[in-house]
Amino acid sequence: MLKTAKYAFADSLKKMLETKTLENITVTHIVQDCGTSRQAFYYHFNDIYSLLEWIYLNEAASLLENNRDIDTWQQGFQLILNWMLNNKPLVVNTYRSISREYLETFTYNWLYPMLVEVVNKLAAYLNVQKNNKEFIARFYTLAFIAISLDWVRTGMKETPETIVWQLEIIMKDNFMHALEKYSEQVP
Repeated sequence: MLKTAKYAFADSLKKMLETKTLENITVTHIVQDCGTSRQAFYYHFNDIYSLLEWIYLNEAASLLENNRDIDTWQQGFQLILNWMLNNKPLVVNTYRSISREYLETFTYNWLYPMLVEVVNKLAAYLNVQKNNKEFIARFYTLAFIAISLDWVRTGMKETPETIVWQLEIIMKDNFMHALEKYSEQVP
């Protein structure tokens, strides 16, 4: 029952975001749509923003599971972009609202662990300090987020495949090049 209620609230919010902005949706709207009480909503979530965060985290949980290395990061990032495109009203309304930070945090929390794993695997035989590997992963994570948010800002017109292809061309061998440079700098 607990899982069902959370999903019902999530489905209701997503449905409402197709016609309203996030600022124009209240808990009352959601519970009326679900035929439940405010108490039931607040049993699961503190507010609409915690529901929004739950949607992002819950629906994203398994997208990157098998896409965490140098050969598959592209598929992982494309899955993220496809999810964003398939949930366009949710993503665009999140981006345009005061809660844009949820979209940024959501994307960061997906990408950073994936890129850390990519960098760590590439650096397995190099002498690169942990903080430098983390910096490389953070740098590319923030670059990917900027590309993603710009894509949302401009109406999500390019296909996810095009964006990933463009990134792959720019990124080819850059992870390894950066790691080798850091490896040369170790005292």
